[in-house]
Amino acid sequence: MKTSDSIKQIAEALVAAQKEIRFAAKDSTNPHFKSKYANINSVIEAVKKPLNDNGIAILQSLSPSDDNKLHLTTRLLHSSGEWIEDTAVCPIQKQDPQGLGSAISYIRRYSISSLCALYADDDDGQSAALNAADYLQKINQSQTLEELQANYNFVMGEVKNDRTLSKMVIEAKDKRKGEL
Repeated sequence: MKTSDSIKQIAEALVAAQKEIRFAAKDSTNPHFKSKYANINSVIEAVKKPLNDNGIAILQSLSPSDDNKLHLTTRLLHSSGEWIEDTAVCPIQKQDPQGLGSAISYIRRYSISSLCALYADDDDGQSAALNAADYLQKINQSQTLEELQANYNFVMGEVKNDRTLSKMVIEAKDKRKGEL
């Protein structure tokens, strides 16, 4: 990762934006694996307004290479002139325009997601945002260690495919365990 000399203002703005960023909805289907994923439009929709509202623009540019791989730099540029960027490298499976287009879309969404700490929800981002509070409340309201363990097992069964939410539940469980 590379940054401007100072990142004080963009860091503050990025924290504010991340408080507003929700989940990217998995609204597309991969026909080969029959799995759902958040396409580039969903990823941009999830982050653009919160970033822009906090003075941050997303810039992405392709770089020429001699290694038959796609090199894409994603920069978060703050209105102060401060910036944070990283370059991702991705193989191009098919050496034709469709293969290049597929690789560009793939690397764009993963680069934005990575820099913004965005993740895609299993079904619908809004429902997960609403359920996250319920799951954490269930953990935090446990009155005994036995109840905490039972609630933890239930909640983890519900959120097992969501790494970020799982991490939040584990942290809440550990905190509540210390309190009990």
